Amino acid sequence: MNDGLRAPARWQAVVYGLIALIACAGAFAGLSASSLWIDELFTVYLIHHNGGLGEVFHRALTDTHPPLYYFMLYAWTRLAGLSEIALRLPSALFAVASIFIFAFGMRRVLSRTAIAFACAVAGVSEFWFEQSQNARSYALCFALSAGLLSLAIAFRRRAQVRTDFPLAHWLALSLLGLIASLTHAYLLLATGMVLLFLLLSLPSWRIRAALVVTGLAILAFNVAYYRMMIHSSQQDLQGLWFDNSTGFFKQQIRYAFYGLMQRQVIVVTVLLILFGIRQKTTGEGYFVHDEQSTRWATNLAAFVLVGVIACGIGVSLAVAPSFSDRNLLTCIPFAWVLVGRLYDAAGPRGYTRGSVVVAVLGMLLVGSYLHRLPGRELPRRENWRASAQYVSQLPGCAGQLVPAILPYRFGHASPYFRALAANDFFGYYMPAGTPIRAYMPAEVAARHPVAELPPLFASRAANADTGGCSLLAWGIHDLDETSALKIALDLARQPGIAPRRVLMQQFIDYQPRQLRWEEVPGGYVYLAIPAATPSTQVAPPVTPNVPLNKQNAATLGDRIVVQYLTTYTNPTQPVYQVDIFAIQRWNPKEKKEPVHQDFLAVHRLTCDAPVTKSNWDVWPDPTYPGCSPLPPPTSAGKVNGQL
Repeated sequence: MNDGLRAPARWQAVVYGLIALIACAGAFAGLSASSLWIDELFTVYLIHHNGGLGEVFHRALTDTHPPLYYFMLYAWTRLAGLSEIALRLPSALFAVASIFIFAFGMRRVLSRTAIAFACAVAGVSEFWFEQSQNARSYALCFALSAGLLSLAIAFRRRAQVRTDFPLAHWLALSLLGLIASLTHAYLLLATGMVLLFLLLSLPSWRIRAALVVTGLAILAFNVAYYRMMIHSSQQDLQGLWFDNSTGFFKQQIRYAFYGLMQRQVIVVTVLLILFGIRQKTTGEGYFVHDEQSTRWATNLAAFVLVGVIACGIGVSLAVAPSFSDRNLLTCIPFAWVLVGRLYDAAGPRGYTRGSVVVAVLGMLLVGSYLHRLPGRELPRRENWRASAQYVSQLPGCAGQLVPAILPYRFGHASPYFRALAANDFFGYYMPAGTPIRAYMPAEVAARHPVAELPPLFASRAANADTGGCSLLAWGIHDLDETSALKIALDLARQPGIAPRRVLMQQFIDYQPRQLRWEEVPGGYVYLAIPAATPSTQVAPPVTPNVPLNKQNAATLGDRIVVQYLTTYTNPTQPVYQVDIFAIQRWNPKEKKEPVHQDFLAVHRLTCDAPVTKSNWDVWPDPTYPGCSPLPPPTSAGKVNGQL
C-alpha cells in the first residue's frame, strides 16, 4: 500500500498530544509572576466598581471592544476578587478549552495525529502563550472561534444525515455567533464568513433562509452597539496606532503568521510543504481522513481566514483604522485546521525507519518551545508593580505629588486619559490617596510649558542635596530605552536641576528570543541626585535606600546617570543651540566593567510639534515647520539608548 495514503502512525499522536498537554498545564503556572500591564489595567478600570453590569456597559462604551468579556469578568471577580491570579485564570481556562474544543470538533475531519500536531503547534505558539495569561478577551475568542468552527462542521453533518430542519444546531450556531460577535469585532467578521460559507455550500433553501435571518439579527445587534460606542468612545478612533497603508497591512499579516507559529515550527511547516510538493510531482496521493468532511472543513477554514483578512482591511479603510495581527489571531483555530490538514497530507507516516527519523526531528523542533515554560515565572510585561513599590518607598515622597509620563500612544492627552493614567494605571499599585498627575513628554521637556513643573523640578533637585523627595518623573508604557533616555536628557537641562544629575533607574521585564528569555527595560523612574564629586575615578551614583521585596528587587535594572554640562549657542545665523551631556550606565550585574561612560551633543528642539502617528517620538520631528533652522536631516531624533 502507498504509505502516502495511510494515516500517520498513532504513536506520533501520543508525543504531540503530550506536548500540547504540557503546554496547557503551563498556562496555569506563574499567573501572578507579572504585574498587570496597561491593557489589563484598563480591563480592571472597566470592572473595578460596584455599579453593576450597567456601569460596566457604560465604561465599555468608552472603549473600542464589545462588552461581553467585561460582563463575564465582572461577574467572576465578584466571587474571586481582583488579584492577578483571579483576573488571569479565566484566560488560562479559555485558552486550554480552545484546544480541547478544537480537538473534539476535528475528530471526524483529521486523523488523531494531525489533531495532536495542530494542538501542539497551538500550545507552543507565541500568541497562545501570551494570551493564555492575559486579562483580555483574546483567550475567550480562541474558545469561541473553536466553537464556531466545530459547530459549523456539526451543522453541516446534521444537515446531510437528516432531512428535517436542524433546529437545535441552528439555534446553537445563532447564539454562539451572537456571543462571539459581542466579544470581539473580528469574531463578527468570522461569524459572517462561517454563515456565508454554510449558505453557499448547503443546498436546502430553508437552511439558507434561517442562516440569513441569523446573520441579519447578529448584524443588527452589533450595528446598534457600535452606533452607541462611536458616540460614547473616549478613543480617537482615527488616531490610534493602526495604519491604513499597504505596508502596514502586510506587516500585520506577517506578525499574525509569526504569532501562529515559531521559527522551528516554520521549519517543520516548510518541510511538510516540500514533502507535499514532492508527493504531487511523483503522482502520490494524499491521505484524507474523510473525503467530504475533510475537504469541506479545509475549505471553510481557508474561506474564513481569507475573508476576515479582506473584510478587516475593508472595515479599516471604510470606518476607522483597526487592522492588526491581534485582531486577526482571534480566529486562530481556523488556521489550526490548515496546520493539521498539512500534516495529514504530507507529514511523515512513521511506519519506516526514515519516516520515523523525520517524525522525531519534527517532534524535537516543535517540542523545543516547551523550554520556554520556566519563563512563566518571570515578569514578562510592563513592570508597574515593582516600579510602583520603588516610587512609594522613596524617602520623603510619601504623600508627595508623583509626576507620571502619560502613555501618549494609548490615548490622546484629554482630561479623561490623564485621569485614567493617573488613577487607574500609575495609581493602581500605589498607596491609596497618592497624588499623581500625568504629563506629556513635551510638558516635561518644557516645549509645552506647564506652570507647576519648573518649581517642582527645582525643589526636587534641591532635595537631592538636603534630603527629601527627589522624584522627578515615572514612566512605563510607550517608552523604550531610547525614548526614556531622551526624557532623562530633557530633565537634566531643566532650570534648577543642574548641577545635580538625573538618575534613570530601569526596571526589567523579559521577552522571548527564540528559546530563551531576554531582559528588556520596561519601566523607568527618574530621580535627582547630587552633583558628581571631584575625583580621578568614576564613582557609582549615590542612590536612595529603597526597600523592595525580593520579587520586585530582582527586576531592578541598569542605572543611567545623565549630567547636563553646557549649551553651545551658535552666535551667527541660523541661531541654534546644542546641549552637551555626560552619560554613565551602571550595570550592577557586570563585575569587570560595571560602568560605561559617554558624552553626547544634542541639537535642542524647543518647538511644540503635535504628537501624530507619523511622529510618536518623545522629541519632535526636526523637519516639522518651525522646529529647526538647520537643513534636514539632523541627528536630533537618533539618540540610541544603548551606550
